[in-house]
Amino acid sequence: MNAEERLSPVQALREIDRVDRHVRRSAQGAGRLFLIMGLCTMVYWPAVSLGRGVVAGLAGAGWIVLTIASCVYWSRMRVRDRYVMWINGRVTVAYVLTTLLVFVFVEVILPDDRGPGWIAALVAVSVFAGSPLVYAAWRISEKR
Repeated sequence: MNAEERLSPVQALREIDRVDRHVRRSAQGAGRLFLIMGLCTMVYWPAVSLGRGVVAGLAGAGWIVLTIASCVYWSRMRVRDRYVMWINGRVTVAYVLTTLLVFVFVEVILPDDRGPGWIAALVAVSVFAGSPLVYAAWRISEKR
């Protein structure tokens, strides 16, 4: 629409509804992206830490592909919802911190001889790492 066109009140309401649907659609896409990344994080750390050979390699390669795809998707989102941008900043900080904690757990604390207790701890820490993203997805779906 041109800024110089005169809209009737009905046309203006239709245009507002159209823009609102477009913004909601972009927020839902960001919520889905957060959910997928959170669930994949919960699977990635046990697969890389416990998997041997091909399994660990496929998990690592899958994570690289998922990271690139999510960055491309995020940059190509046409509309940026203010709430999504607000929650993204906070979730990014929380996710980086939880991921660093999992990395330290896997590299420093987790022994080479992993019994059932250590595997349960690894799964718990992996769920902890993905929880900020799942929480963000839940918040976005509640808001939108």
